[in-house]
Amino acid sequence: MTTVRDHLDRLDGDGDLLHVEDRLHWADELPAVAVEAVEANGPAVLFETPPGHVRLVSGLYSGPDRTRVPDRAPWRRLAVGLGLDGDIPYGDFLRALWLPRVEGRPEVVATTETASVDLDLYSLGLPAVGTQGPPAVSLGLLVVADDDGTRWVPARGTVRGGHRIRVVVPAAAVADLDGRASATLALGVPAAALVAAIARWTGSGTGVERVSDIAGALDDVAVVDTEYGRLPAEAEVLMHGVVWAGDEPPAGPAEAWEVGTETAVLKYRVETVETRPDPVVPFSATGHPLADDRQLVSFVEAARLFYRVNNYWGTRPVEWIALPAEAGLGICLVASDVLYAGFEWQLANTMFSFSRLFDKVVLLDTEVPPMDYGRAFDDLWVKAHPSHNWQFSEPDAPAASVPSYRADAATGSRLYVDATWDPTWEETFIAPRVDFAHSFPAPVRRFVRDRWAAMGFTAPLVEAAMALEDGDPDDADD
Repeated sequence: MTTVRDHLDRLDGDGDLLHVEDRLHWADELPAVAVEAVEANGPAVLFETPPGHVRLVSGLYSGPDRTRVPDRAPWRRLAVGLGLDGDIPYGDFLRALWLPRVEGRPEVVATTETASVDLDLYSLGLPAVGTQGPPAVSLGLLVVADDDGTRWVPARGTVRGGHRIRVVVPAAAVADLDGRASATLALGVPAAALVAAIARWTGSGTGVERVSDIAGALDDVAVVDTEYGRLPAEAEVLMHGVVWAGDEPPAGPAEAWEVGTETAVLKYRVETVETRPDPVVPFSATGHPLADDRQLVSFVEAARLFYRVNNYWGTRPVEWIALPAEAGLGICLVASDVLYAGFEWQLANTMFSFSRLFDKVVLLDTEVPPMDYGRAFDDLWVKAHPSHNWQFSEPDAPAASVPSYRADAATGSRLYVDATWDPTWEETFIAPRVDFAHSFPAPVRRFVRDRWAAMGFTAPLVEAAMALEDGDPDDADD
């Protein structure tokens, strides 16, 4: 099982974790540093000198901006947290993220290392969201036990007193809540548990009936049986208490999963706090386009769609799917083979029927790399003619939940763009790919290689140029 601490150790070993030793204020300095690290495509940030009882880490599940052609895969940190190879190709990552549970795999039952601490919620030292407001709970997991078992539910909240929190959760998860119920709010849970909860309670038609269907396939998430239900054994902080229906939502911006489902507001009174020794709690720079919460939803929803669409026609035409966090999840990129004339229209409409988040679909050729959104949006203008490749539906489509320009839930048009080469064209009609490897004579390539090296550029540019000098231009195509 990959715990938060295992996750941090792997990132640290890869040079993808920044240790901040300065003591920063929870209300303004600490969240400002977290936002700046995300804005600058920096590493995850571990705040070693906490303002309270817990250490904090930001950027644990986020990744670099794909519009800037990053040198590391944006899904790398989440893959590491799920126990996967950090260099896993994107298509394989999507497949791994939605593997069906292996039949008969036993659940791992363990004992927890947490112990009760005599602290109120302010003493934990949780950060605010942005640079103002009360301490906030992000990337949380609400555990509610009932006669049918235990529910793991994504949760966000704000502290409203020494022992009270306002919490928002998916409405379907607490629809049968009658009066007050015992619950546990867990922080610092393994990534697989968090992914499983988001997959179970957000989106539409996930087909996931048990949280272990996803968590068990990704990683053996150890659980512990308690009077509060089955809890993730490796959670860093457990807050036990009572929840009941509330009416005033938490302060601050919503997390990304909230736009994918109907939500409910709860009041939560904390009665007991348990922590592991020297606990470390991940938090999200909520509201930023590349924050952890938005990246998590981007990958989980892309994996769900990838699984459904590639099991829809009896064949697997789609190479990859992405809901760019950089575009606020409001557009869906699909790299797919075009099986026959009209398939692009069918595929786009299938995507719209499978998700409520977006109202724009862009179809791309399978050769477009998932690392490079610049290439994807370049094809939007190079290959797609506005007169016949940009197709708007009739203005009676249901409103998508992400775009803010249709916040009143009114109907409108959907758009799909076919940014692929027409499969009926002859090869001579398709523009050849122009690249460094095939467009310049050897003296020019050698000069450019030397200049790149002098300016400090590294792979893949210099390596590509050197491959040319070794007489193998195909090695330098990318």
